[in-house]
Amino acid sequence: MIRCDLNESHLPPPPSVVAAIAAASETVHRYPEFGADTTRRAIAAHIGLEPTQVSVGPGATAVVHAILADAVQRARMRGISSPEILTPAPTFDGFALLAGMIGVGLHTTPLHADGRPDPEALSTAIGPDTAAVIVCSPHNPTGRTVDAEALSDLFARIPPSTRVVLDQAYVEYCSSPPDVLDLISRFPGLVVVRTFSKAYGLAGLRAGYAFGGRETMAGILSRELPFAVSTTAAVAVSAVLAADAEIRDRVRTVRAERTRVAARLEQLGYPTPAGEANFIYVPGPDGLALDHLLTRSGIQGKVCGTHGFRLTVGDPTAGDAIEAALRRSVA
Repeated sequence: MIRCDLNESHLPPPPSVVAAIAAASETVHRYPEFGADTTRRAIAAHIGLEPTQVSVGPGATAVVHAILADAVQRARMRGISSPEILTPAPTFDGFALLAGMIGVGLHTTPLHADGRPDPEALSTAIGPDTAAVIVCSPHNPTGRTVDAEALSDLFARIPPSTRVVLDQAYVEYCSSPPDVLDLISRFPGLVVVRTFSKAYGLAGLRAGYAFGGRETMAGILSRELPFAVSTTAAVAVSAVLAADAEIRDRVRTVRAERTRVAARLEQLGYPTPAGEANFIYVPGPDGLALDHLLTRSGIQGKVCGTHGFRLTVGDPTAGDAIEAALRRSVA
């Protein structure tokens, strides 16, 4: 089975990071830092913020849980008895799971026909019970982005009491990402979420983070778990941030392979939106048909309900296997 379903990096961490992890493994009989302050400082320095503006955790999903729990509690303190979370769909499955864990409803809006989140639909759907709005850009599962102007216009229409989460799990693959430091300076309720599980290749170690204005982040920081970042993850984060040039080279490699595989799919009758992540999305019935075809050839992607089909970009061998399966189907 060729796994193309979870959007992991097909490359292991750079050698310098592997060496750092190996060295750290000798100390795993000791607890990691109680408050993960070394990791927090490393991330803050990397993005140009103060440590008090950064929250860390065992993966971005854990960080999003803290953000949403804080937003829901604040909504209930304002007298909202049935808070809701709002996001475009289809999207990351974890949002529905987190909403259920927190005990709130998840309300969704449709995407544009081209797979982009629809800011107008989102702003229209915001109601008195909306505790938080989540926007993914690049969007999961379509890979489409919302440009800086559209994001700014959307955030300006969201009430200040409503938490806004900008999920940038795939931002390293994006050719023109927005200036998020400018956005968080203008919109105090905005929190940006990122991960080390995709471009940085640390999915198995679980490390994610969020950042925003000091006042907004204070409540989120209070929800961090003790010992939230393991010893090996903490060492790996510092090492991989220092390997920035190698990560950029890997991102370029993935982009090139994404372009190559998407072109082959297009030629063989499976058009894809121009995504900016480490995956390719085929919408609608074409995508569901592609899933059935590839599954028979031992290639596993991600079915997104009835909306379409997502394929993680792997190494050229995986791309060649996808093309070979398609060619066999039309032979």
